Amino acid sequence: MQRANDGHAKNSRAAAPAAKDYDDDDDEEDEEHTETFCGSCGGLYNANEFWIGCDICERWFHGKCVRITPAKAEHIKHYKCPDCSSKKMRQ
Repeated sequence: MQRANDGHAKNSRAAAPAAKDYDDDDDEEDEEHTETFCGSCGGLYNANEFWIGCDICERWFHGKCVRITPAKAEHIKHYKCPDCSSKKMRQ
């Protein structure tokens, strides 16, 4: 579930707001994200916010909801969301 240059750009499944070039591809990208919700707060995708995707469950999260900044995300090779992290601890 890797997405590039679309606000969900992957650098360790991390996303920083991407600059928008308004061409034909943007219409497809906008449609792709209309159903993306934060796995933590349930908020709808907004290209102006930082998002990070879990490499285990493939859900997406606002960085602020999981306390990950864009700078911190650059150093994460594989992001594991709080739910997936706690599942491993329970086993």
